[in-house]
Amino acid sequence: MKLSFKALGLCAAMIVAGCTESIEPAETPIMTESAEPARLYIGLPGDDTDTRLSHHETDVSGRTAIKTLWETDDIIIANGIPGSEDYVYEFRLVEGSGTSRGVFECTEFPSGYRPENLSTNAWTIYFPGDNIQGEGDYLAFSYNGQTQYGNGNMDHLKAYHTLRLVCGDINQYATFNKDNIDLSGEDLEESSCMKFNLKGLPAAVPTEIELSYSAPTGGTSSCFSIHNRLDSWWTGNHSSNSTTSSKIKLTLEDFTATSDITAYMMMSNYPVNLQNGGTLRVTVRMEDGRYYYCDKALSKNTTLHGGRLHTITCTSWTEKHVSNIDGFDNPEDGVQVLQEATVGNGTDIIIMGDGFAADQFGKGGNYERVMLKAYEDFFSVEPYRSLKQYFNVYYINAVSDENHDAEPYFDGWGAQNGAVNGSASTVFSTQFTPGATTITGDNAAALEYAMQALRAKGGKGGTECNDEQEVSIRANQSLIMVMTNVHCHAGTCNMVWTYGSDYGNAYSIAYTALGNNDDEQCRWTTIHEAGGHGFGKLADEYGGYRYTSFNTSVWYNLRNNHSYGVSRNINEHWTEEEAAGWNGLDWPYTTSSNVYWSELLNEDLGYVSSESLGIYKGANTLEHMFCRATPNSIMRNQFADDGRFFNAISRWAIWYRLMKLTGSTSSPDFESSLAEFLAFDSTITIDTDARTRSISYDPGMLPLGAPVLIEGRWEDGRLIIVE
Repeated sequence: MKLSFKALGLCAAMIVAGCTESIEPAETPIMTESAEPARLYIGLPGDDTDTRLSHHETDVSGRTAIKTLWETDDIIIANGIPGSEDYVYEFRLVEGSGTSRGVFECTEFPSGYRPENLSTNAWTIYFPGDNIQGEGDYLAFSYNGQTQYGNGNMDHLKAYHTLRLVCGDINQYATFNKDNIDLSGEDLEESSCMKFNLKGLPAAVPTEIELSYSAPTGGTSSCFSIHNRLDSWWTGNHSSNSTTSSKIKLTLEDFTATSDITAYMMMSNYPVNLQNGGTLRVTVRMEDGRYYYCDKALSKNTTLHGGRLHTITCTSWTEKHVSNIDGFDNPEDGVQVLQEATVGNGTDIIIMGDGFAADQFGKGGNYERVMLKAYEDFFSVEPYRSLKQYFNVYYINAVSDENHDAEPYFDGWGAQNGAVNGSASTVFSTQFTPGATTITGDNAAALEYAMQALRAKGGKGGTECNDEQEVSIRANQSLIMVMTNVHCHAGTCNMVWTYGSDYGNAYSIAYTALGNNDDEQCRWTTIHEAGGHGFGKLADEYGGYRYTSFNTSVWYNLRNNHSYGVSRNINEHWTEEEAAGWNGLDWPYTTSSNVYWSELLNEDLGYVSSESLGIYKGANTLEHMFCRATPNSIMRNQFADDGRFFNAISRWAIWYRLMKLTGSTSSPDFESSLAEFLAFDSTITIDTDARTRSISYDPGMLPLGAPVLIEGRWEDGRLIIVE
């Protein structure tokens, strides 16, 4: 059953193979070389179900489909040259809201070209234009983070309903024309939609639906694409920067207690191939922490195609228990208290592993070794070494069904970055991207395990903690470290930030690989991800990527992040020299008096001489637009001899967050805590040239994956993730 519209085709002067006959509007104005806007007419023949863009279900000739209509402020993008930022045309809806026929206008013409005057052999159309401007945005578009608000509600679908169409002939140039885009045909690459029809559940408030797939022996479980994929018009090959997963999730909010759930989740455009003998599982999580699942065994090969509405109905449910914490004799024995805080109120670190099967456990086993090493590594560098007494630290046995079977990925020059995924069933479903250093995992499961650790031994002296509100608050403010049982170069931290505090009072989950068979490599990766991003809420300080234009919105975002306790180790960067090449950008120049660490630049404090504290262009993955405080540090290149330390502004951010979490400072805000920080910092010794141990570092190794920022809000003692 087709989901909404089928395919776009640019017709008229730009006729391409696969285009359908255009639908002429009653009047089509002739475009001229003037200041008039460029117009496109977008519609459908007759009373078809394939319309856009507010979603609701309808019955069409006995078939269920999703009907969509255009809405106010809808945007489409016409890109004249794939991958180019110079020929991107944004068309906004000006007529036809609430109907299947829309009129779109473009009023700004990049590079001085009106679209009808640009000749190219590849016009590409994207939707939604407010999120997708070109190939990179389309491929990077993530289907994670969807939230449905209320039973049966479909309002969330629009933001995740994507499309792409290449109109052109590689051997022939085409000219953009003012005429129609006809939403019919078969060439469109479009996301699909999964409908969950769930009945007979125990009456409770649902908070999450998870769809997972287990393959038959020898099959591939990781079949759900997280990002879009495409059949490249240029190469004929499947292309994507996507990761795949065996699980995808939908968050539920504004639900009341119910036994029946109707929910919708958009998925990637790429076909999902399910094999005979495999199993689809629908798991529903309730507000009280209970889980229920329903299994659907597949008796034949099945493909879930893009551009269609798929439905899964469940009526029989089994309660699911978190049973593989320890997985041996006693669940409490699966939680080890490594230390209790002796100063302040204490804040929690919970360490766990993914992809460790039962043969890895036991006294002196590999799992225990990895957990204890992660604990030691975290506190092996200042300021954590001198602040250790403020932390409660636990490790929890998380037993996977199988050992992780991802294999390290080596590029053509022998550099190792990321890993190639296998099909092993692991408790946190960690996944890698070959040729990249990112790790994704099941954040909800990791958080649930952290709560289990605190319930079992979060009380004084390692006793049970029976206060569920305390458990929830502590877990949602904790640092969760997930050590992934793959020897490769990779790591990614998911950092939750909230309004209402200036110290980042929400959890982080740091996924860290074990390094390329090098304990020191693993050590510094752990410190970067867990110590820098995870607890410190610090940004990356490396550059490496260049943008062709400035975007001041990222500077406003950074200033907001600073006020919430995030990314305090970097600053916007804008100089008179740079401004000379960019007319019309009014932004204060970056000087030693207005960078975020300006007070630390007082030479009397000694940081300028001891750490070369100053202003260094390049940070936050960009070579321009941002700056950092030192030439190198753990947040830039933690493997280099001069990079194995947290610089002064990073230490201040770490110290302040810890003091606020543990109730150990009376300072009302970050800026006013400087004197307290300086008093602490004067008592520790910073080794800025840590050459004590060698590291197997290959210059071809990429920086670790950029942290994932997740917005949350505290509401009546409960942390709610904002999607």
